[in-house]
Amino acid sequence: MIGMNADVTIEAGIVYKESCEANKEPYEASNEPCESIDISEPHETGEEPRTNAERFLQDVFHVSPVEKPTGIHGILHTRDYDTFEIYSDTGSLLHTFTGATHASRCLPGDHVSWEDQCHLELRDEHPPLVGTVELTNPVTYGRTSKHVPLYLFTPYDKRYPHFIVGCSEKNKKENRIGIITFHEWTDRTTFPRGHLQRLLGVTGNDQAERKALIHQACPWTYPVYEYAPERKDTTRQTLTGHTFHVDPEGCKDVDDVITVEPLGDQWRITITISDVAAYVEDGSAVDIMASLISQTLYYHGMVQRPMLPSAYSEKTCSLLPGKESYGVSFQFVWTGSEIVDGSWFESVFHVDESYTYDAFQASTTPYPALLADIASFLAKETLGDAHQWIEQLMILYNKEAGRILKKRGEGILRTHAAPDGERLATYAAHVPDLMALAYSSASYVLAEEAHTFHYGLETDAYAHASSPIRRYADLVNQRVLKQWIRGSAETYIVPVTMYDLNRRGKEVKQFERDMAFLEALETGETVFSAILMEVQHLSEQSVKVRFYVPSWKRMISSTYRPSSPGYVWSRDETVEMDVTLYRHVTIRCSFLMAQRNWKERVVLEIL
Repeated sequence: MIGMNADVTIEAGIVYKESCEANKEPYEASNEPCESIDISEPHETGEEPRTNAERFLQDVFHVSPVEKPTGIHGILHTRDYDTFEIYSDTGSLLHTFTGATHASRCLPGDHVSWEDQCHLELRDEHPPLVGTVELTNPVTYGRTSKHVPLYLFTPYDKRYPHFIVGCSEKNKKENRIGIITFHEWTDRTTFPRGHLQRLLGVTGNDQAERKALIHQACPWTYPVYEYAPERKDTTRQTLTGHTFHVDPEGCKDVDDVITVEPLGDQWRITITISDVAAYVEDGSAVDIMASLISQTLYYHGMVQRPMLPSAYSEKTCSLLPGKESYGVSFQFVWTGSEIVDGSWFESVFHVDESYTYDAFQASTTPYPALLADIASFLAKETLGDAHQWIEQLMILYNKEAGRILKKRGEGILRTHAAPDGERLATYAAHVPDLMALAYSSASYVLAEEAHTFHYGLETDAYAHASSPIRRYADLVNQRVLKQWIRGSAETYIVPVTMYDLNRRGKEVKQFERDMAFLEALETGETVFSAILMEVQHLSEQSVKVRFYVPSWKRMISSTYRPSSPGYVWSRDETVEMDVTLYRHVTIRCSFLMAQRNWKERVVLEIL
């Protein structure tokens, strides 16, 4: 390891080279004064700082937290602009209420206070919204100063209310899909005003709907600009051995490589992740945009919205052969039966070879068998597929990174709750092939949180650190790892909320589901095989039924009016439908294009 002493500890079966004692000691700030900064004496509260942010402010800037204002102050959240929550900046639920009138013209993400109703404190920078311009609606809402008619605009995102926008489209026989930006919401108007940026096409048109779904999943795009990534120099260790990457055919945003080097009857293995943090400065314009996008949007393996401009993601930061590359490496020795001598460092190297998964699987080099042995050791079972070999090495990298973040109390970890025992047992008895559906999704939490256990991977410290080109959480964690490698005692404050990161993850999954609906509509196929998985009674007049559709590989749901026990009415209420659990059924999909999003547009009937 460059510029560092090393102590050896044994943890999780790996003999691990630890960084010097500076990494183990509490944070110590310099007593040197900050030049050109005039800071008044700290407010004495008599309390010790409770968070990394408070500790940083007190030690570096010599300021302490002041008394918090009385009452409820936080960030407004909602799913449907009817039921609302107010959360603190750190994600604690402060208050809930129902009714759009009590939101008092505040929008999701706005900073608000509460006293009988919401009071706007700071308007959020709201993203461009995609939705339907209701041209077929006979009701208009006046005209703009340029005499353009004002129409109702229905966002696809149900968190937002209807808007009023001006539109000069002459053909009023069909609604249009448009993108708007928020303008204002005055006390004199029922709806907020928006500015129409552009029209995507007619509602129901395949290409227009596809563009709308991409925009809804990721409304932020980089401006057209000649980006020129620059790297900050640092001391690096040169990798020796044979370096290669294994990725899908045509992959341009390569962020991980493997280096193998024989050591007699042993092997030195290095897992290296592209050092994106060396090029994307914390708090820069590119970094801020990356934090908003949060993760690269893919569909069928193709990039729809990159988290970073292509000058970064497909060129400078991509670990392709033919150039000098830079990374953050985890290195260990494989003895043939165990992993020893783990260490971390910043690296420089050249990639020798590119493989597709199939090509690597068929390679006559010793590397496939080597990675298969290591991956099988890590998984505690024999693995015979190249995808699994690379996956296990990335999990190892992320576990070791998570261990460091957890110990340091900085960065972002991934938590995963245990499955519902009753549901798991029921699925095991009736639909064993679908037991995975009984598990909840993993989510992001701060590394300083007490509860960070990942049930699926059986670890208390798992981090996303292996894809900083594609995920913002990985970029944040890479910055923390680099500080630890360098022995820095500087505290890193995570610049995004876990709520926003988790929300973006859900939006990406929603995009995949909605695209599946759209593709089903495009094929003209409307009849599918399904398994009836769950019946939930929402009220006396409403029952939600969930189906698993194997051809879509996803769960979908629809609501019905209950009839007799074990039955619900069809949408036209002419036929009673049997909703006995876990039986195989045939469903027919119809699409109501007037609904505001694809989840509401799909109507399911049991045949």
